[in-house]
Amino acid sequence: MIRILKISIPALVTTLLLSACWDQHLLKDVKLFMAASFDLTPDGKILDELTSPIINKDQGGGTVKGHTVTSGIGNTPREARWDIDRKTDKIFEASKLRVLIIGDELARKDLYSVLDLFYRDPKSSLSAKVVIAEGMAKDLLRLKTEEEKISSYLFDLLESQEIASLIPEENIQSICAEMFDPGEDFVLPYLRAAEDGKTASAEGVALFNERKFTGRVLTGDEAVIFLLLDGNAGKSPKFTKKIVESETDNFMPQNFVSFNVKKAKETLEVKVKRQRVIANINLSLKIEITYYPRNQLYKKQEIAKLNKKLSEMLTNDAVAAIKVLQEANSDSFGIGRMLIAHYPDYWKQVDWKKEYVNVAIIPHVELEIIGHGIIE
Repeated sequence: MIRILKISIPALVTTLLLSACWDQHLLKDVKLFMAASFDLTPDGKILDELTSPIINKDQGGGTVKGHTVTSGIGNTPREARWDIDRKTDKIFEASKLRVLIIGDELARKDLYSVLDLFYRDPKSSLSAKVVIAEGMAKDLLRLKTEEEKISSYLFDLLESQEIASLIPEENIQSICAEMFDPGEDFVLPYLRAAEDGKTASAEGVALFNERKFTGRVLTGDEAVIFLLLDGNAGKSPKFTKKIVESETDNFMPQNFVSFNVKKAKETLEVKVKRQRVIANINLSLKIEITYYPRNQLYKKQEIAKLNKKLSEMLTNDAVAAIKVLQEANSDSFGIGRMLIAHYPDYWKQVDWKKEYVNVAIIPHVELEIIGHGIIE
């Protein structure tokens, strides 16, 4: 008994001395928003819009019945957010944010001026996806989709196209370091709202120069090959290529081949020769044929011929994508970062933003067919 008292009394005293929770954060005091947009108005103001779910309370705890859109305007993103808070009975909180959309006109000014709002708030969801919208970002928030939550529709759309490697997988946290890296520029997904106001489409990769959107976008196969070269491709990159030209009939599906990339390996080699930067990007792909009406893939010479043809076509796509990158002055491959690490003396004496457009970036794509389905 004495032994029990010796143990329990100190424990009881310690418990009494413990302080209570001083930083309570009750859900009933805030309003969560799942998606947000920022636009630049014609008079130079910031337009901020938020979507939050409408909860129907019932005995089971509540169900989502659509969503509301609340907007505010200010000289800064923070002032616009205060304008929103003045219109609601609760303070909006970004802890459950899933998608952040920036209008292309605002993105051309300075992306960090928007993101600073989230970096300074410890309750912000830094895993929220960041995208650039063609035109006004608010148009994407106001889509009349069949889903109850617009945030779920946009999030699922982005995830599906990330897997297909049409757009990069980026969030608020992942682009933070690159925004301040003098040796590398970042990229973001580019979305467009359909004219009917019901759906959206992923258009490709928006290119940035430092913290500003360049206005240039990689689309289609150029977007996919760029992400493969950059080592940021999704799980299932896909291509369809026309391998035979025909002048007799527009409908000639047998002239096309479709394939999935099963495995990719890329290397970036940067050298400085006679004060000129040369960057070689080598990409090795293992692919599986998913559509090829001509068949005959049981013949080794047919496979070798197709390997060579597709390697040349993807190399041409890579050349075209690199041309757009250099025209936009967007060092998204991080060639400057390699120079900082391996050629620091050269880096210190060069104006990289002026020199980047003169860099010889040479892609080499080698493709190998490793599968063709259950028929040959």
